[in-house]
Amino acid sequence: MTLALPMLLGAVFVGFLVPRVLRAVSSALSPTVLLAAWLGSMASALYLALSAVLVLVWPSHAPVEGLVDGIALCFSAFAHGTSAWVSELITGTAVAVVGVIAVRIVLAGRKQAREHARVRDFHRDVLSIVARRDNSESDVLWLDHPLPMAYSVAGKPGFVVATQGLSSALTGGERDAVLAHERAHLSGGHHRIVGACEVLAAVLPRVPLFAAAPAAVGAIVELSADRHAARVTSPAAVRSALAVVSKSPLPQPDWSLGDRGGATAVRLRSLDNGEVASPRRLTCAVAACVPAAVTTAVAAAVTVAVSAGICAVLT
Repeated sequence: MTLALPMLLGAVFVGFLVPRVLRAVSSALSPTVLLAAWLGSMASALYLALSAVLVLVWPSHAPVEGLVDGIALCFSAFAHGTSAWVSELITGTAVAVVGVIAVRIVLAGRKQAREHARVRDFHRDVLSIVARRDNSESDVLWLDHPLPMAYSVAGKPGFVVATQGLSSALTGGERDAVLAHERAHLSGGHHRIVGACEVLAAVLPRVPLFAAAPAAVGAIVELSADRHAARVTSPAAVRSALAVVSKSPLPQPDWSLGDRGGATAVRLRSLDNGEVASPRRLTCAVAACVPAAVTTAVAAAVTVAVSAGICAVLT
């Protein structure tokens, strides 16, 4: 139980404290780095919680728990001195909770996948009748509609839907920026990422990290797609295209370039505030690991402090 405690505390700290930190530093990080931090934090919270349960159910003691016992000897003695039924109750409860969460994640994921597949297939069937393809851009389906709009539809293969009004309202460079934005959603797997966040939010709505993830990650992937489009074309082209498309009175579908949730001003500022170069992979890896590493270190420090307190009381 000595090793399981800091893992469990680490998962709690990640789930409840990290969202506030990520919101506070969001303006200072590039969208790609910020996305890595969110996804890394969610993965770490799940990993730490699952690891804590595995340690609890491991026969005798899990490997390397002896190292932690050496650091928190008094707490370990106290924990192992408790009644057997207490430890069994804690272990059984932890296993049951993790089991229920795992089952709910699987069921919610399958339900979402079926629903998305149904909508995608219906969407594809309808568009195959009313839309046309341009031989020079086979991944784009064009609709004869006067209002400027574009969005992407995930799948194998995914495709982009755009209106004739988009070509009429935008210059060639602006049009290319819009298409690059939508293609960035497809190549980056943004639909799947946000979908996974939505599943976790539905299963763990009371954990702030997961509850906030769909909206936060959804906004981040829009910024990321903007940055990608700016690298392919230019920041000026993305800014002007965003300004035009966001004024469309049509309801904007998911993954469109339009002003979903009033985020246009934020996205324009992001394009104005510095470089659009892609960050290094090492930077993203560090961003993904730092939240969990820091919170786990804090959890270990809390465990040691509790151990010291118990030692003082017992001695």
